[in-house]
Amino acid sequence: MTRRALLVSLLSVAIVQPAQAKCVSHPEILATVRVQGCVAVTFGATDSKWTWAPEHSLDGVDAWPMYRRGDKLSGTLVTVTVKNSRFVWSDGHFANGARVWTNGESRSLFLRQAPADVCPAVMPADITVQTQPVCCDTSPGGWECLLPQTIALVIVTAEKAVR
Repeated sequence: MTRRALLVSLLSVAIVQPAQAKCVSHPEILATVRVQGCVAVTFGATDSKWTWAPEHSLDGVDAWPMYRRGDKLSGTLVTVTVKNSRFVWSDGHFANGARVWTNGESRSLFLRQAPADVCPAVMPADITVQTQPVCCDTSPGGWECLLPQTIALVIVTAEKAVR
């Protein structure tokens, strides 16, 4: 095999590898929160691109799409005040930069359900939620990557309170 063929083979493997990347493991958060607001939202994909090395990019030639064109993410945006929270460990006990939510802190949470299914009939109201894994280290990202990083993806749990 010539050097050129070997280089092309290595480059093609390097290009495919990011699609198989694995996210950093971290704990999820289980929290009791007080719902202050609840609205329907839809996030949509833009034509934004991401580049591995912006200083070496020539007019975006080596840029990758951040999202799949036309993807949409609909659900409910919930504004809450944190009452208490704790980690829920799945793989080992390494926080990897994650932190529990601070009591009294205001947060925006996203549930992939219709408002009629998750919004309390009367607010404010207390609910218990658990964050869900979001893996956006591949390009283009999946549906959960349409969610801004400042908004946590959660589900409402059956557990009544965090101890």
